[in-house]
Amino acid sequence: MITVSEETDVDFERTAQIATEAFGSKHVKFSLQRMKWLYERGFGQGCAVVAAFDGDKKVGQIVLLHQKVFLDGVPVVATQLIDLFILQAYRSPVLVRRLYKEVERLCESNHVRIILALPNPISAPLNARFMKVRPFLSLPTRIGVSVGWPRRGLVQFSARVTTMSRDEAIERLSDFATPAPENGLNWDAATLFDRISDPTCDYAIHASDSLLLLSSSRRTRGISHVLLCGFFARPGAEVARGDIRDLIRAACHLWKHRIFVYAGINKSLPYLPGFALPKRVRPPILVQFRDCTSNADPHFDRFQLTDSDYV
Repeated sequence: MITVSEETDVDFERTAQIATEAFGSKHVKFSLQRMKWLYERGFGQGCAVVAAFDGDKKVGQIVLLHQKVFLDGVPVVATQLIDLFILQAYRSPVLVRRLYKEVERLCESNHVRIILALPNPISAPLNARFMKVRPFLSLPTRIGVSVGWPRRGLVQFSARVTTMSRDEAIERLSDFATPAPENGLNWDAATLFDRISDPTCDYAIHASDSLLLLSSSRRTRGISHVLLCGFFARPGAEVARGDIRDLIRAACHLWKHRIFVYAGINKSLPYLPGFALPKRVRPPILVQFRDCTSNADPHFDRFQLTDSDYV
């Protein structure tokens, strides 16, 4: 008998195995360490795992990754839908519908106002049909090449997170916490540190007087590059174009890569780095959205890779 319910004690080793099997690609392998970090600490608000079971055997799931979002200076309860998968032998429209029905119930009972999703092509229509989310943002992948050195004195700090203690890293991040009037996911120093504590990746912090950049070294299709995970302006500061260029140079110098990649929006920046890849080369990242209390479309001042489960 197939049952669907919230899983209160997640077996991450088994869940990672099931997820890898369900995706059925040699290029996709889920890490239990990363799943545990993401579900429990990645966004500082925990999660709810809605799972399908055949007796005691887990056969699928969908996760509500809880988040803190501010709209017009007011905190609202938000969640992001991630990691929908069902083992092939159990896939059916009925089971998919049951998973989403339980998600809807949990959202209602927990007074979730904002539902976000960054779906793949398979889950996008399912999210739209069962959760009534609609397209909200389209984020092209932007790529560029950094040359030269950062100007002397402008970059005040640039170091890998692994070289710092937790207290030191939080101190470095504390001046760049997102202010309440800024629409979007809200990050204080402690939750932002947890966000860049993925055990499977390495991150770095770079800062000028007015701007902070979080970066990571990645390799895609054999090409090493610097992933610009997110920019954060110091509250009240005016960011200059040179701040962006020099922090990118610092990141590329630290990771020893010339190519950088960015995806997102950020209204505190005078421009977005790099140039947008054509859709035929790499489709933009789709962000789906639902405001459960209103049909209006609020704007976000910032949404970057740090605000998704992509990094």
